[in-house]
Amino acid sequence: MGKSFRGAVGILFAVALTLGMAGCSKTDGKNEIVASVNGEDIKVGDLREILGVAGGATPTADVPPEKKKEALDRLVSSFLLAQDARGKGLDNTTEYKQAIAQSEQGILIAALFRKEMEAKGKAGDKEIEAEAKKLREADKNLSEKDAKDRAGKMLSSQMTRKVQEDLIAAAKKDTPTSVDKEQIQKIGKGENVGDDVILGTAGTAKVSYGDIKRLVGGLSPDTKTTSSLLKNPMMVERITDRELTSRALAAYAKKQGVEGSETVKTVRKNLERSVLISLLADKVVLKDIPVTDKEIGEAYAEHATELVRNGKKVPLSEVKEQIRGFLQNNKKKKVLDDYIEGLKKKAKITINESVLQKV
Repeated sequence: MGKSFRGAVGILFAVALTLGMAGCSKTDGKNEIVASVNGEDIKVGDLREILGVAGGATPTADVPPEKKKEALDRLVSSFLLAQDARGKGLDNTTEYKQAIAQSEQGILIAALFRKEMEAKGKAGDKEIEAEAKKLREADKNLSEKDAKDRAGKMLSSQMTRKVQEDLIAAAKKDTPTSVDKEQIQKIGKGENVGDDVILGTAGTAKVSYGDIKRLVGGLSPDTKTTSSLLKNPMMVERITDRELTSRALAAYAKKQGVEGSETVKTVRKNLERSVLISLLADKVVLKDIPVTDKEIGEAYAEHATELVRNGKKVPLSEVKEQIRGFLQNNKKKKVLDDYIEGLKKKAKITINESVLQKV
């Protein structure tokens, strides 16, 4: 859990820096209740976040109703799984507590980004209309609606990049970062560099070679891959710089008053739910999903016409593990789907259709 979760923190950061603000500049009912799951409310803003609207502040007018329903169903399922995990006491486990404790830096960064996107990442109606006009002039067959949708997404993407770049620049100005390239080159040459050797600083914070080893260890369970990465000076420098940037952003977030904000609470709540679902899947739902050699043989025979290379059938020995992974993923999906359906049958779920239309 530790290794996979450290990777998840990186994913959280990446997701936070790629979510856009869709649609126009006005906000619309983000705190309205769109659904309730065993008494736990799902707000419009929660659903908009799932649909790609950072902060959930603006409507998703360009998203088809069926897509909104599918997203709400996924959100309902995630609430059910997290509730079930809590009911089984998984929120009191060491793995859960460690995961949340390790996530604080990522939470601050994600919350800071959302705060900035809510303040600066909204495209105004006039901007969207002007961009849509350009698109229609370039493509006479483009409808007004499609042009506005495309313009909104283009402007959203541009604003997201701008907010990201400005935040990193502001954070590094406030908390300067520095990488010791000389020490990193020693690593590349195979010289003995101890775990306590400092590879970089972010203000007064220091990042050691040991810190980088732990970070790289969280990226891959494959020790050979880990060892290879740790000997590559370019990769070590890149990972060191990323960690220093993260520390600078977290420090900047604190100075911006993000700690204790509603945004932080929302990000932490979403992350807690994700951790609980991962633990439930690992320890309960998907604990033992075996795939037999017979099943692999049957799948190999069924797809024999597809498993051809240079006019010859690919030997089973070469694709056995790939087939095993494919079958195991299919089994896991069915087991998880069945488990969720079981939870739904016992749950009290209400959907506010009139509010859903306004999402």
